[in-house]
Amino acid sequence: MASVYKRKGRWYLRYRDERGRWRDRVSNARTKTEAKRLSSELEFRCERQRAGLEPTPPEDGGGTLDGLLAWWLETYSRGSPSHDRNVSSVHKHLIGSKLGALRLVEATATEIERFMQTKTEHVGPQTINHLRGFLVRAFNRAIRAGRWSAPNPALAVERRKVPRRKPDYLRADEVPLVLAALSAHRRPLFAAAIYTGMRRGELLGLLKTDIDFASGLITVTRSHARDITKGAHAEIIPIATELVPYLQSAVRSSPSELVFPKPDGSRMRPDVHLEEELRRALGRAGIVLGYVHVCRKKGCGHREPAADARLRTCPVHSFKLWPKALVRRIRFHDLRHTTGSLLMMAGVNPAAVQRILRHHDPRITTEIYGHLEPGYLRTEIDSLRFAAPSPPRPDEARAVCNAPSFAAPVLHDSQGCELGSLHMPPKAEQFPAIASVRHSGFEPLAFGSGGRQAGGDAARPGEQFHPHPGVGGTVRGCRPSGFMAYCMKLLRNLSS
Repeated sequence: MASVYKRKGRWYLRYRDERGRWRDRVSNARTKTEAKRLSSELEFRCERQRAGLEPTPPEDGGGTLDGLLAWWLETYSRGSPSHDRNVSSVHKHLIGSKLGALRLVEATATEIERFMQTKTEHVGPQTINHLRGFLVRAFNRAIRAGRWSAPNPALAVERRKVPRRKPDYLRADEVPLVLAALSAHRRPLFAAAIYTGMRRGELLGLLKTDIDFASGLITVTRSHARDITKGAHAEIIPIATELVPYLQSAVRSSPSELVFPKPDGSRMRPDVHLEEELRRALGRAGIVLGYVHVCRKKGCGHREPAADARLRTCPVHSFKLWPKALVRRIRFHDLRHTTGSLLMMAGVNPAAVQRILRHHDPRITTEIYGHLEPGYLRTEIDSLRFAAPSPPRPDEARAVCNAPSFAAPVLHDSQGCELGSLHMPPKAEQFPAIASVRHSGFEPLAFGSGGRQAGGDAARPGEQFHPHPGVGGTVRGCRPSGFMAYCMKLLRNLSS
């Protein structure tokens, strides 16, 4: 039977474990009642494990978390395209840390959350989610392989919210300027990225045999050194007419079977700095947000922001300041966004754009890659065009007839003639309801459902229903009083 005792201000739980041995465990209980509840729960769980109703943890606690992560990297991560990045991140943040030194039975969701909280001071939320993902995948693989029998503790750790940055892309008028600013041996690679929307690894692994100039097609079968793409199957995309001379130049100048190799013919590294070349080309093309003029004298550090690259001198040393262009943060992968966005803004069918970008889900094409600029949306919304009523002609204006003083503020000329807020046409024949009201009088409209007067469809004795043009309902008249009869007479005079 489980029991509790207090020692040095801490409550200890004494219970029989899943193998029938007595164990003593310190708890965080504040009161004796809470300690008894915890000991009862521990005893109940161990009884279920002895009965085989729950899995029993290994005697060594399942090893350490460092051992589990090393096993996952060697067994399951090796061979994946992200293996090198996985090894770097896991060894940098997890293996060798306080969390990694814990046994698996001690690596609870609480301990993992505490570790992630300490990491938030140094890394962003996306990195926290990556670390959580490593732990989730490692425990899942261990459960399937029989290395771990308890639930996955990392699943209980909440994912962090990552602010989504809208990817940038090149506008249609910027593409020729950037291509002209690139070096001659890099221009075909960037042109292929813009005209095909292929990924970096697919371009670096493209072979000469994958290009068929006769049919104008490119077969995408591999990504970098792997004989498989991200979509796990081969795809065929067309070659744009303007891209043909770039590809022909790249094929002729390549010393190996690769289309875009290094100068010695070998394959370029996956982490080749293509973004830096792109941003330098943006600076040379003048596609910048501004400039920062920097003094290059050692130890000076003078910086001067400006909107142009005009020559300036350091106010301290009179040295010429070096203008550094501030360009938009465009990645090489954003050239793929350029392909999708420019195709959609050119009016290409979204289904065709999806096939060119090789997306399985069309929502990815429209929501992620369809960066429709405001000018395009403004053109699209101008499709709402309606026939506006023509303004009144000057010859339709008529003078107001002599009216009593009480009607002067209400009755105006025919161009702005109104009765209250109701604009009246110049002729009563153009408004048949006025002629019908002459004999039965009128009262304010009260519409119910169906566009009819709310009081019902039947007229009371002595009343008539008169159609109201343009409204779709009816008007119930009443017997004219003295004042109303005078108004009717006045309207008849105006219409004549």
